[in-house]
Amino acid sequence: MKRELKGKNGILTLRPCHETDLDALMLLQEKIFQGMEHSDWFALTSREENKRFLKEPNIILGVFDNDTLAAYGSVGFLGDSPDNLGRDLGLEGEELLRCAVLDTIVVDSKYRGLGLQRELIRCCVDYALEKMPGCKVLATVSPENIYSLRNVQAEGFVILDKKEKYGGKERYILGK
Repeated sequence: MKRELKGKNGILTLRPCHETDLDALMLLQEKIFQGMEHSDWFALTSREENKRFLKEPNIILGVFDNDTLAAYGSVGFLGDSPDNLGRDLGLEGEELLRCAVLDTIVVDSKYRGLGLQRELIRCCVDYALEKMPGCKVLATVSPENIYSLRNVQAEGFVILDKKEKYGGKERYILGK
């Protein structure tokens, strides 16, 4: 999966990330977190968690401006692990195993306003449905983060529940 997107100053490339991109993923995530006005809107993904998303059938899709990582999104099939958001919805057995988790989507501030968050949501959902047709794709968003909430809802996600996650942070659990 490789795609070209229109950027402010040229063409951006959307492609799967590899382990060689891990440092860039971690740096961009930290940059976004440090620059947030409301840091409780975002839950950092550990290096080990990101490594898990780099392994098939999971994926991290990156948007690159030449060699610079501008944005990325991750989606994974977490099986019966505690991180599977289906557990928060009371799902069990086969229903739980048919969940994909849209985990992290970040966009560097220099690349905001280009629709990259929505493009990454679409691409991650498409990937999940290609890998497991008919799966339920789940995500979390802070109720106060109206920007991300609006974007996931515009891509067809609906609020299924509200829970405390990530060390006591309030989150909507949304599904598609």
